[in-house]
Amino acid sequence: MKWLNFTITKLTFSLILGILIGYYCRISWELSCLIFGGLFLVLFIFYWIARKQFIQTIGFGLIALITTVSLGVAIESFHEEKNHASHYSKQHTIEHVQFRIHEVLKSNSYYDRYVAEVLRVNDTVASGKILVHVQKDSLSTSLPVDAVLYTKKSLKTIKAALNPTSFDYRAYLNDRYMYAQLYLKTDEFLLAENTPKTLYGYAATLRNTIHKRLLKANFKADELAVIEALLLGQRRQISKTLQTNYANAGAIHILAISGLHVGILLFLLQFLLNPLGRFKYGNSLKLFLILSIMWSFAFISGLSASVVRAVTMFTAIVIATHFRRQTNTLQVLTVSMFFLLLCKPHFLFDIGFQLSYAAVFAIVVLQPLWKKLWNPKSFLGKSFWGLLTVSLSAQLGVLPLSLYYFHQFPGLFFVANLTIVPLLGIILAFGVLVIVLAYFQMLPEFLSTMYSFIIQQMNVFVSWIASHEQFVLTNIPMRFLQMIGCYMVLIAFAQYIHLPKGKLLKIALCSILVCQGLWFLDRFQHFPKANSFAIFHQTKATILAKQEGTNLQLLHNLDSSATAKNYTLKTLQQKDFIENVAHDRLQNVYAVNDSYLLRIDSLGMYEIPQLQPAYVLLSNSPKINLNRMIAKLQPNYIIADGSNYRSYVQRWKAAAEKQKIPFHYTGEKGFFSIILE
Repeated sequence: MKWLNFTITKLTFSLILGILIGYYCRISWELSCLIFGGLFLVLFIFYWIARKQFIQTIGFGLIALITTVSLGVAIESFHEEKNHASHYSKQHTIEHVQFRIHEVLKSNSYYDRYVAEVLRVNDTVASGKILVHVQKDSLSTSLPVDAVLYTKKSLKTIKAALNPTSFDYRAYLNDRYMYAQLYLKTDEFLLAENTPKTLYGYAATLRNTIHKRLLKANFKADELAVIEALLLGQRRQISKTLQTNYANAGAIHILAISGLHVGILLFLLQFLLNPLGRFKYGNSLKLFLILSIMWSFAFISGLSASVVRAVTMFTAIVIATHFRRQTNTLQVLTVSMFFLLLCKPHFLFDIGFQLSYAAVFAIVVLQPLWKKLWNPKSFLGKSFWGLLTVSLSAQLGVLPLSLYYFHQFPGLFFVANLTIVPLLGIILAFGVLVIVLAYFQMLPEFLSTMYSFIIQQMNVFVSWIASHEQFVLTNIPMRFLQMIGCYMVLIAFAQYIHLPKGKLLKIALCSILVCQGLWFLDRFQHFPKANSFAIFHQTKATILAKQEGTNLQLLHNLDSSATAKNYTLKTLQQKDFIENVAHDRLQNVYAVNDSYLLRIDSLGMYEIPQLQPAYVLLSNSPKINLNRMIAKLQPNYIIADGSNYRSYVQRWKAAAEKQKIPFHYTGEKGFFSIILE
């Protein structure tokens, strides 16, 4: 594959390797700079020597790649905000904090949520990002971007996942450089007046103005949410039901601004600005306007990974076209990836970034192969085959990643894409017109009604596809090594089909063997080698699980309706290698190894003759005297689950520490597991 021979490709892979080394090894900023500076000096010496050599050696290229790896380590260390001396984590005690709202997140039932930038800590200039939760009440309104707040509330660390099957929200936030959070009530902070605005604030103000003007046009909630997602990159207003429908229909990418949307925008801009080419310096002005509008669009939509990737890629294409340079799409993609990672190394760990590049690379590589299979002559045939093969290529490209992250596959994805994508250009162009007219308060009622009807019908169609649940394949297990194996097979066979040679066929067949080997290795690593008894964290309920080999017994006090909806129970049943699952009601005594586990519930009964349990589980807030219970039972371990009142837990914890008995609260330390011998 010629793409692998491009210099930029080798440099990009070296940069990615450096970012991974810096991410997992946590090399200090000073040391990484020292290494990079030394290697850069060596690279300059090799370059000076290579200039005078007629026959080039491998030395210069090798040093260039190693230097790029060190560059990746250095930029990862530089962007790690904890390495900065001004970061708030460097403060031993924090008495008061001043921060500025940077981004408004989707709120939940109890809190409005924001990403904030710390400005000052204890009257000292500070930096870093935090997650802010402001409690909702009947009088509160959402805080705007750039609002500056002052509070004496202390920062709290972000908890790790409390159950092994839960999404690790702390790791997700850490990848976005957020290491602490604030929980505030409306009377626990002061809001500064006349604060200076940033570009992010101006973009948010513009979005809010458009939102208010569209509300006046009487768009319904779902239609308005889709319009803002399609054209403004804001998905906060999309309901969970609507988002699930788009995901199950395989059309969720339509709601995320990406290369498809930016490509359509570029086509419209080139069409509208084409007359400028007739004037002197018109082409230069056209280039300036196109780039300005595209990057303004990216900025207004929030600079998400997929938007920045698409705009960066099309920027390279537009510039190359303007200067009449031949463009290789794979090379342009790689250039955009290199510079994006140079500026934002943690984009590498962004799911949207990974899916976006996987889809575009797959389309570019696989699309010519589909044309070899069948190349229709008629316009309708070409259009249908082109749309179908683009959808298939994109789905093949993202399939291993989708299964790895989401464990499901929408079987009817091609129906949604063949129907919606051909009309998306019209929908977006119509939408831009609607937004512009709404912003200037010139939107006619018939136009808003017509556009609302189009979006409504699109939502209805997507919901109809999603209603065929038998075509949505769920609970598909896929882990990292298995995903790597699948991509190896996909790439090897794509290369062979592109250039059918015996050597490439051998490589493709070997990739299957390697993939099988990775799957067997993964199975060996994750096959349950020990039996266990676990206590999981669940608010207002108790969930226990006993696993013996491939058999899983779930013990809980949830009714049938709550059982069907409970995330912990569903994910436990979906674990690999589980063949038999049984649900049972809770008991008060369980045999654990050579001893017992006693569950003390709300009745508070624990005096059982001749029972000396090694473990005591407190659930449903029993009203007991813990000191008396410890004196009577003398347990080795006390566990409190999420069904207890927090005030009770704090009292029990203090009593257990005084008695020097280990105390485990699942709300703080996560689930509790006992290995069964």
